[in-house]
Amino acid sequence: MNTNMQKLMKISGFFKRVVLIASAMMFFFLLYEYVVNDEFHRASSTLFYELWLNDSADRSVLLALQFPRLVTLFTGLYWLQRLMGHFQIGEFFGDEAMRCYLWLIWLKVIDMGLKIVQELATAFYHEQFFELTRFEVDIDFNNLSTLMMMLLIVYLLKAAREIEAENKEFI
Repeated sequence: MNTNMQKLMKISGFFKRVVLIASAMMFFFLLYEYVVNDEFHRASSTLFYELWLNDSADRSVLLALQFPRLVTLFTGLYWLQRLMGHFQIGEFFGDEAMRCYLWLIWLKVIDMGLKIVQELATAFYHEQFFELTRFEVDIDFNNLSTLMMMLLIVYLLKAAREIEAENKEFI
C-alpha cells in the first residue's frame, strides 16, 4: 500500500475520532444548558425563544418540536463517523462507504424539510400565546449548494468506481 493511501487512512481515523468527540461534547453541552441553565441552544427560531421564555407555553411541546431535527443531527453524525471508519480501513469506493454517504445526503434533505415544518409548527404554537406572529421560511443557499456538491461527489465517486473496475478488468 502506498504512503498516500496510508496518510488518507490515518487522516480518516483522526477525523472519525474528532466526529465522535465533537458529538459527545455537543450532546453534553445541550444537556448541561438545559438542565443547569434552563436554556435550549439548538433552536434557530426567534419564535421558539419567545415561547421558551413565556411561562404559559409548554416546554415539553417546544422540545418535541425540536426533537426530530436533533435525531437527524445525531443520526448524521453517526453516519459521518461510520463513513470515516470505512475510509480509515481504505474503503473509499466500496458499497458500504457509498451507503454511508447516501445516508448523509438523505439526512441533509430530510433536515431541510424538517426545518420548514418545525418553523411552521412553532409559528402555529406561537399564535396561541401572542397576537403578532411573523413566520418566515428561511431557505439557506449554503445548504442547497452543499447538497448539490454532495450529489456531485456521489456521481464522481460512482464514476471513479466504475473506471477502477474497468481498469482491473483490463489488467
